[in-house]
Amino acid sequence: MKFVGRQRELDTLERLYGAPGFQMPVVYGRRRVGKTSLINQFVEGKRAIFFSARESTAKENLVALSKAIAEFAESGNFGSFELTDKPVAVFPAFEDAFSYVFSLASQQRLVFVIDEYPYLAQSDKSVSSVLQHLIDKNREASNLFLILCGSSMSFMEHQVLGYKSPLYGRRTAQIKVEPFGFREACQLLSGASVEDNVAWYGIAGGVPLYLEQFDTGLSVEQNIAQNVLGIDSFLFGEPDAFLQQEMREPAKYKAIIQTIAGGEGKLTNIADGAGIERTAATSYLKSLIELGIIRREEPMVDASRKKVRYVVSDPLFRFWYRFVPQYLTPLQVGREREVAQLIVREHLATYTGPVFEEVCRQWLLEESMRDDVPFILNVGRWWGTDPVRKAQAEIDVVAQCDDGTLICGECKWQSKPVGDDVLRTLQHRASLIQHGQPLQLLLFSKAGFTEECRAEAQKAGCRLVTLEDMW
Repeated sequence: MKFVGRQRELDTLERLYGAPGFQMPVVYGRRRVGKTSLINQFVEGKRAIFFSARESTAKENLVALSKAIAEFAESGNFGSFELTDKPVAVFPAFEDAFSYVFSLASQQRLVFVIDEYPYLAQSDKSVSSVLQHLIDKNREASNLFLILCGSSMSFMEHQVLGYKSPLYGRRTAQIKVEPFGFREACQLLSGASVEDNVAWYGIAGGVPLYLEQFDTGLSVEQNIAQNVLGIDSFLFGEPDAFLQQEMREPAKYKAIIQTIAGGEGKLTNIADGAGIERTAATSYLKSLIELGIIRREEPMVDASRKKVRYVVSDPLFRFWYRFVPQYLTPLQVGREREVAQLIVREHLATYTGPVFEEVCRQWLLEESMRDDVPFILNVGRWWGTDPVRKAQAEIDVVAQCDDGTLICGECKWQSKPVGDDVLRTLQHRASLIQHGQPLQLLLFSKAGFTEECRAEAQKAGCRLVTLEDMW
């Protein structure tokens, strides 16, 4: 896999690496998001010991750690440092192994990576306390660059970064590795059209390993059939494997995700649809939010607890739970091609609409980095009651800027050019939430705009943006 993006994370690691003394950045994020690739990119050309813990016993992890240290000692990659004591075949305890690594870093900078740290800490409950003791003992005279990396979000946030952890206060930075945005995802999907990239991003999101499953030489329909709906494909089994590893009661979480993916957004409706008590559903939703699978939304401008919605924010989970349970029977007998054809023909345009809205919001944030564009403080969407037309209304893109400007945008993922009627609707809806501040209107379209819309937009000062203009 080619390495793309992550420049901010790399800059942080390089800055710490160039600083004097002991450093301990904590790198964490959900599974498959590319944490190990980031670290491998960073350590390239550096003196480094890389140890990946296993979901195994303390003894087996100690053996593996001892082997990693021995391989480094045998490599001769010490610079001007003279190795006086060779490591033993297997250290008696983790404290002895860690102490040896600290001794290696007494004169020169040494990177020591413990990947999947939660596995190590769970195999030996004393590991965090042992590390804390050695850090406190050696940090003043040490050049060790210790990276703790983990995929268990709750463990890393509570047992490593949390104030009750023995390691609390020892980290010198924390880097949460998030899924790629659309621009970086496109770099992994090179060779495909931007329209296809939006569809694929709507299925796999910004998780590098998920995006790698797609073959850009095939159509969207072929990829859905072969790489998502085929019951032996990696992506078909991933949501279930993810929940099995992360959750104690995966069945209840699956029921909640499926209910939300089916269109329910309110807490009471989600609890009823999943067959779970409301108080319990709140706890389950919190865990899913921490994992990045579910997102809690409030409308921009007039946020209200009564208007809270829950949506499936992870695209693979959203796609899987939207379609797989519905078509599971034909999929189990090998009819994935027919199901993919049906999804593309009947559902994909509607499914991809909200994906396009998210892509537009990401583009707007990038635009705000230009000097001639207002700096955006917050971006999201709005929904509420239209008292004039006595109906529910939504605005796809709403942004608040530091100079007081309110940006309102409508996104159309359709095959025909957008007409001036869409602009008039946007103008009306924007008036519902504009309270005297400067207003900027935007129309986003996959297929361009009619001449009438262009003429009306020029009069209204509305910016027209096509998919090709953005990316």
